[in-house]
Amino acid sequence: MRTLILSTLFVTASALSSGCAARDADTYRTDTRSLLETRNDSIKGCYDVALTTDPNVSGDVVVNLVVEKKTGKIMNTKIDPSRTTAPEALGQCIVEAIDGLTLDPVDQREGQATFIWSFKANPPVPAA
Repeated sequence: MRTLILSTLFVTASALSSGCAARDADTYRTDTRSLLETRNDSIKGCYDVALTTDPNVSGDVVVNLVVEKKTGKIMNTKIDPSRTTAPEALGQCIVEAIDGLTLDPVDQREGQATFIWSFKANPPVPAA
């Protein structure tokens, strides 16, 4: 059994404009998290690939992103190398997995977010 945890550090909204929905910070965070969770199977696949290289691979992948106010598109998705402890290939796979997502309905504010995926390989079970 492997463990995968998605943590939301923060989502902030800024730059008011007009014509779109206006989420409060908690709703923005929840909606963005729900959007990212639609890719959990792909992210699990990223981890499964990493486990083929190292069966003990563990660590955090910290990703910063922006939700564009006009389109709801996830943009400027980048790994935070100072806080990411998992292998780079795992982080890149996650960035690719969430690429192209769009928050719908769009919001009248741009959202800036940091999400953390934590991975932990369970120790092998000794043979009986």
